[in-house]
Amino acid sequence: LGPLVRPGPRQGHFAARMLAVPCYVEAAVLAGRGAEESGELHAAVAEFAGWTARTADPQAPAQLARCQALLAPGDEADARYAEALAHHARAGGDFERARTQLLYGQWLRRRRRTREARTPLRDALVAFQRCSARAWAERAAGELRAAGEQGPSVRPATDGALSALTPQQQRIARCVAEGATNREVALRLSLSPRTVDHHLRNVFAALGIRSRTELARLLGPEGP
Repeated sequence: LGPLVRPGPRQGHFAARMLAVPCYVEAAVLAGRGAEESGELHAAVAEFAGWTARTADPQAPAQLARCQALLAPGDEADARYAEALAHHARAGGDFERARTQLLYGQWLRRRRRTREARTPLRDALVAFQRCSARAWAERAAGELRAAGEQGPSVRPATDGALSALTPQQQRIARCVAEGATNREVALRLSLSPRTVDHHLRNVFAALGIRSRTELARLLGPEGP
């Protein structure tokens, strides 16, 4: 996404670049590169703001506010997310609104406002399911469980050994069992690699195993 959005002689078509900006900003921030690419991100959002003022796309104002929320300091992000959701309410469109609700709920949860996080996460999950956006629904369900509310998962872990794990540990265990490295898990779940390592050690201890291979075997077709 970066090469597509950044200015330069090999950049993409103007309209395609603008359509990619919201995805680029979200991906960079969730990957922990907000500070590293701060200048490029703010430049892209500034250009997107100019495009928003000229386009007839009803989703653009909401996407712009969402990008600004992702880049805003903590004391401003809340208001930006509220602004984005207000634009979504006027524009309609379940999928884009659900993307904003997911990011807002995720933001709230990471600030330990878990009770508040559950409503946007729940709404996002329902909307993604309505849109048949399975991967997005799985992500919303995982965030909802991490916020303390049991939700659907691809492979429920209500029985057997995995029931001893916390929702966050279950998510990490599933990712690792699929072959993801700690860094890949961290990027996927918007955590730090150190946090993933800490949880994974606890998973091994709780399940009485010593390796990723044993974990993959436990969560394979014959596992819980």
